[in-house]
Amino acid sequence: MLRELFFNLCLLISLHYLLRFTFRSWPVPRRGWRHALRLSALAAAGLILMLFPAPIAPGVQVDLRAVPVAFATLQFGPLAGVLVALPIMLYRALLGGVGLYAALPSLLSVIVATALMRRVVPAVGPLFWRHWPGVIVMFAFNGVPLLFLPDGPQLFTQVYPLLLVMNVLGALAAWGVLSERFHVLRLTRQWQSAALTDALTGLGNRRQFDLDLEAMGPGDALLLLDVDHFKRVNDTHGHHAGDEVLQEIARLLEREARGRDRAYRYGGEEFAVILRDVKGDGLNRVAERLRAAVERHPMRATGGTVTVSVGGASWASVPLRQLVQRADEALYAAKHGGRNQARVWGIWSPAQGSDPAPRTVLRRPQP
Repeated sequence: MLRELFFNLCLLISLHYLLRFTFRSWPVPRRGWRHALRLSALAAAGLILMLFPAPIAPGVQVDLRAVPVAFATLQFGPLAGVLVALPIMLYRALLGGVGLYAALPSLLSVIVATALMRRVVPAVGPLFWRHWPGVIVMFAFNGVPLLFLPDGPQLFTQVYPLLLVMNVLGALAAWGVLSERFHVLRLTRQWQSAALTDALTGLGNRRQFDLDLEAMGPGDALLLLDVDHFKRVNDTHGHHAGDEVLQEIARLLEREARGRDRAYRYGGEEFAVILRDVKGDGLNRVAERLRAAVERHPMRATGGTVTVSVGGASWASVPLRQLVQRADEALYAAKHGGRNQARVWGIWSPAQGSDPAPRTVLRRPQP
């Protein structure tokens, strides 16, 4: 029995090494077809382990099938554990034998114990091995139903201690393989976030803007916003106050923009907002709402208010560089038209043969 369980242990670790490649991003998604595929892979791992059991009596066999079930329960919740366990239990029912009456309750006990231990033991991650006492509890009742089989006490004494040790060792080793994968994914996510996030405002930076710009399509629009007389703010109140003003404007843009839109720090005192699925006069309304929100917001750093000029352009079948240029020219027109106003690029007619100048759609002269 020791030899068969040791082979099962090696197979368990190998299967989890392969399973690690199904985790491609952090945080791990908990819905969708990728999640369903991952749960299917965990169930398949349990079934493969059952193909190489350690027989201990006619109709009674043991293996480490409970480890993938416990992982699904710990990482994704009891429902995921049940979904992973169902194919395993169905296959065990097809095998039949007297051991069936111990196998099914044992697997259910692992799900229940692991679900309870989720409040104490964290999800699999770095240094997970420190929580080995909780892992023992997860598998403590696995094999206990052997006591109710014929010759149960003898089977229990013969099997339970070794089965418990192998389950705990298998879980710590196999989940350790996955924890390293999670650690790498977490660090990668942090590095990517740092590379694509503006450190001062927390908005997406120019690199993130360029990536999202590539994903724009019909119905989308672009806004560029520039803080009016920002040099005056720095000269009067200092650069620290200027930084706080930029941070407050960033929070305003995140709050006032629609949930599916995204704001960016485009550079210096200039911001950008990519609007998704803008219908009708939506571009004008959003541009004016953002402009007005900044104008009426008292800045704590200066004790007064600041204003922004806004330029916008709707998506068109033109190079992305030209789309940005249109929004920039609209912003330039807003600046030279008196500031504290929103302008969007005018509707282009093929009969004109060239792009018209931006037209003012909303305007409020600066006090």
